[in-house]
Amino acid sequence: MLERARSSGTPPYTSYRTFKTFIEDLREQGVPSRIDRSVLTRFSGVVGSQLMHALRFLGLMEDDGRPTQRLKELMKAHDAGHWPEKLLELLRQEYAPMFAIDLETATPSHFNEAFRRAFPAADAVVQKCVTFFLYAANDAGVKVSGRVLKGRKPRSLAPRSRKAARPAPAHPPTKDPEAGPPPPPPQPLLPLSDSRKPSEILLAHLDLNEMDDEQQAAVWSLLKYFKARGL
Repeated sequence: MLERARSSGTPPYTSYRTFKTFIEDLREQGVPSRIDRSVLTRFSGVVGSQLMHALRFLGLMEDDGRPTQRLKELMKAHDAGHWPEKLLELLRQEYAPMFAIDLETATPSHFNEAFRRAFPAADAVVQKCVTFFLYAANDAGVKVSGRVLKGRKPRSLAPRSRKAARPAPAHPPTKDPEAGPPPPPPQPLLPLSDSRKPSEILLAHLDLNEMDDEQQAAVWSLLKYFKARGL
């Protein structure tokens, strides 16, 4: 009964990268006796709250903060190299309505209707919930329709490496005396009319999994402002 009550709420809407960072912390330091603010010091207050909500929804943490047996089994699977299989098992349980449809052939409208029907929430929150689910599904090896992923295909969660700076040329190029004047800079395109709300446009141009915790908190605050203004 408690498991069903926990899963009937809003799904995780933190970034999946934050969730994986937490899992890596547990792998290095072990599962604590209780998950509270003192364990989440590397995350901002907003992100920490979102992460704890995600852990409760996924059945990895009790309401009083105690880690569940499921979390311990998930960590054992991670250490044994069976993370995708165990994660898939978890997703099938907590996102059962989404696995009731054929994710590999689903159309965007079919996918969105199924998700909103199973997990109703404000538009801005649903978009974040969907993003988390798609990244988690990708990490678990779930095949999802390319139509659904179009424009929001999960990227690699591996740490991004910095590109080496190109060395400056020994001799700067000289200007060709016979060359004509440089072409004029391109004119900015006029913005197209868009009937979407500002909050929807903002989410369409952002990838929360590419942001750090402070950036995510700033975006979340802005979205709450938009919601309060009905935007």
